Amino acid sequence: MGKYGFRVIDADGHGGDLKDWHLRLPPEFKSNWEERRERIKKHFANLPGVGIKETKGTAKLNSLEREGMTDPAARLEDMDLEGIDTTIMFPGGAGEEWAGLDLEFAIAVCRTLNDARAEFTRHNPERLKSIAKLPLIDPQAAIDELRRAVNDLGMVGMVCPQHIRDKNLDHPDFDPVWAEAEKLGVAVCVHGGGQALDQVPIGVDRYTTRLEVHALTHPIGQMLAVMNFSVGGILAKHPKLRVAFMEANVGWLPFWLDRLDEHWELTPEQAPLIDRKPSEYILSGNCFIGCDPDERQIPTVVDQCGEGVVVYASDYCHWDCAFPDTVKIIAERDDLSKSAKEHIFHINPGRLYGLS
Repeated sequence: MGKYGFRVIDADGHGGDLKDWHLRLPPEFKSNWEERRERIKKHFANLPGVGIKETKGTAKLNSLEREGMTDPAARLEDMDLEGIDTTIMFPGGAGEEWAGLDLEFAIAVCRTLNDARAEFTRHNPERLKSIAKLPLIDPQAAIDELRRAVNDLGMVGMVCPQHIRDKNLDHPDFDPVWAEAEKLGVAVCVHGGGQALDQVPIGVDRYTTRLEVHALTHPIGQMLAVMNFSVGGILAKHPKLRVAFMEANVGWLPFWLDRLDEHWELTPEQAPLIDRKPSEYILSGNCFIGCDPDERQIPTVVDQCGEGVVVYASDYCHWDCAFPDTVKIIAERDDLSKSAKEHIFHINPGRLYGLS
């Protein structure tokens, strides 16, 4: 039992990158990195906590500076403060998958980042776990790095953006990646990425403020991903694949599944790769969705989609997270049963990541 009476697995925390990890890049990529860093500053100039340093709202503008983002000992202290037993940490989302459309640079960035993250987790591998970043600009390179990250570095899954440049996730080019993740028995976590450097925008190119872009890109992108994994046939081809749709809230899921089911019932021949309702693939027991602790729609999703879908996510330590109260908020909610909380806190995240 943890601080609030529950075992808690954080299905989606951030950080886990050792400070100045980029200095470990091979020297031939120094100029690539400097150019990339300048582009990131411009690209995210209106992101709270990165470019924006003042607000009249509640955004945590200095959250990325918290020591636990780059120091494993400090991270464990913050986990104890929140009441988290184990955290699964995600790398940032600034287009490392393609790194300026330079394959060799993308491979070097992902390898160096994953090595540094693995060193971070070795401080306490039972409590600190990581997700791998892959050079998805090239599927075979991504497969090679996924194998290395899992077999050599002990990582428990991979992260991918909601779409990969001009291709949807159900594009045949990526089928070998999903097959490898299924074979290795690790999670595929779709996590933002619609606003990354060099991404091909879907919708967000019409907006200029980070409020608009950030509000739109995550849920719309995850709706696309859910459609790709269900209607697009990924889960039909890989029935043992475990998938999570993260950092986009949860309230849209029942609506979207109802709509996809309705359209499949109207024209099933337009989805030749599947033989049942799209919702049956998503609610098969192998798919999960990450929640913010104070979302009003969590009970609705649990009621309509079942207890086995929602996973707890701290979102540590981003500008829009509820640190240090994320566990406390869910634990003290009176609109969720004890059983629902146990599923959200540890049963579902444990299944997602293959943890006992």
